Amino acid sequence: MTLNMTSPQSPKPIWPERYKLLLEFVGVSEHDLSLIRKTGPIVVKYAVQLTDEIYELIFNFPSAKQFFVKEDGSPDHKRIKDNKDTMIQWLYYLSNAPTNDAFARYLAAISSMHRSVPSHRPGLPSVPSQYVLGSISFYQTRLAEIFQNELTNKVEAHKASMAWNKLLIVSLDLLLGSYLTHS
Repeated sequence: MTLNMTSPQSPKPIWPERYKLLLEFVGVSEHDLSLIRKTGPIVVKYAVQLTDEIYELIFNFPSAKQFFVKEDGSPDHKRIKDNKDTMIQWLYYLSNAPTNDAFARYLAAISSMHRSVPSHRPGLPSVPSQYVLGSISFYQTRLAEIFQNELTNKVEAHKASMAWNKLLIVSLDLLLGSYLTHS
């Protein structure tokens, strides 16, 4: 596979090609994908809890919290619910170990939404990229803990964590794609 992530006609990354290249580069194997699918039901089981936990964390940081409160500073429950639903959906998608073009475009669209000025509050900045990065790190850590608790075979738990970490880091690249100044 070529390392050129842009077409000669456009400087924009070709997200599906980039996604596939990164899956290969990071070493996401068929065995990893199988482990992700096998442990996917565990992730789905904890998806709501994990999402609630990440939002508790978000609300500890004013520069992250600002995206989920009204102008008077009170929680915007609809926005919070909508965003939680999106994160839960993302975990469901990941639990199927997607490697298709549509998933790559889905991640790139999420990146674009994070990077754009929010239409509901035009005075707000883009979502700071460190919160996207921090969220992935949170999921990596929590999933490792969950697998250790849920799987009786600790070697399998470790291998599942490694497989999920690979897929999460590949996803992170596309989730940060709109923040990159070059591919």
